[in-house]
Amino acid sequence: MSTISVSRKTSSFEGIMGRSTLISIFLFFNFMISYRVLLVSPIPEVELAVELVYIAVLLGYLVYRIVNRVVAGNLSFNTLELYLFVLMLLPVQAALASYFGFGQPIIYGIGTYRDFYMIIGPLAIYNMLRSKLVTIDQVERMFVLTAWTCLALFYGMSLFTNPDKYLEGAAAGSNTAKGGDSYYRFNMAFVFFGTFYYFIKAIYRSKKIYFVYGFIFLIYVVALRFDRTSMAALGGGLFVMFFTSLTLKRQALIFLSAVTPTIILGYGGFLLFPHVYLQYYDMFLDALATLPGSFVAKGQESVRLDELRIALENIKERPFFGNGKISGRWVEGGYNHFFGFFYASDVGIFGQVFMYGFVGAFVLYFQFIFAVIYSTKIKHIKRNVFLVALKYFLVALALDSITNGYLTIYAAQSVTAVVLIYYYYQRDRILGVELKMDKALEETANLERRKKNLIA
Repeated sequence: MSTISVSRKTSSFEGIMGRSTLISIFLFFNFMISYRVLLVSPIPEVELAVELVYIAVLLGYLVYRIVNRVVAGNLSFNTLELYLFVLMLLPVQAALASYFGFGQPIIYGIGTYRDFYMIIGPLAIYNMLRSKLVTIDQVERMFVLTAWTCLALFYGMSLFTNPDKYLEGAAAGSNTAKGGDSYYRFNMAFVFFGTFYYFIKAIYRSKKIYFVYGFIFLIYVVALRFDRTSMAALGGGLFVMFFTSLTLKRQALIFLSAVTPTIILGYGGFLLFPHVYLQYYDMFLDALATLPGSFVAKGQESVRLDELRIALENIKERPFFGNGKISGRWVEGGYNHFFGFFYASDVGIFGQVFMYGFVGAFVLYFQFIFAVIYSTKIKHIKRNVFLVALKYFLVALALDSITNGYLTIYAAQSVTAVVLIYYYYQRDRILGVELKMDKALEETANLERRKKNLIA
């Protein structure tokens, strides 16, 4: 916390609250808005209004940074900045694709991707880290605080309010394959992160209380979110974490110690809540209907298959640069105006290829390859809970993106993790140079001591 001189007269917020507090508030706000936490909530209109203002601020910030660097003659960009620059061109490519494919004016094509520019939020945090306006420890603390805030909000809404009254909007849904009960469709990004963060912390710190915290996050996804994709993505990420962050001996010990309690809890849960197990059975059985060669799909899954056919047919027509995105402000219903019923986000990675083509989809998904490349180059920063949690968080988002369009709709989620991993890579390089210098100084000192001993 920065100290404030008593004799200093100021009316600034910094003087009233302290610089550290202001930065923490900004980080919290940035994570909540850029991750679009409240977009799928009872107050989406408020979220959208705040987003529009924040996007304008971020675009202004980006222009300011570029002008400053041009004036200063600093036109050298690192690989992260170059990649983000290319990524920011995706809406332009998509706008051109929709112009040539459907005749949509380019301004509408770019405008419909305005939420994509939330990725400037992570870039702003990266610049603050490099200029030492904020520390990585502060970013970690606010990341964790935001995760707990989201979880408290989600638990509170799910346990104490009725989602039925929000079925008309995007906040809640109901599916016969899930038992027909209504449920909230909250954004699970920070719940994913909280699960990984505390499980990793429990492993590294050997404290069982952190496992408890991790299960509090995990239980929401399994018992209350009730979404196949979220469960599969988080489960896949945990599977990768289990087999890559633990030794074989520890894997065996955890597995053996967990088998009996899991069987007991599972059987006890089945006896107490058999209808829940039947819902899970029906939900995943219905999902199998979308697999090629399986039995005939019904309900929502049949609609998804129709959307997949539309996507594949149009990918064949425009494979390289895609079809873009149709704005509801240009024609009512967007894609539905042309295809009857079609949402690119419903068919996951095929929807991304439909919009951007193989070229644009490669640019979009390259962020995961980028993160892997620079993660493997980190040699000296070991067992850092935040860094490791970000890696597995990114694994879950990558798996999640296969079956939905969140990689575009919530673009800042994965980009934030990529940016922070790259920052850790840069810190690791500096640490490596410092260690080499320390080693060289130590060797020089030892050589001087040997010389003195020889002379004596």
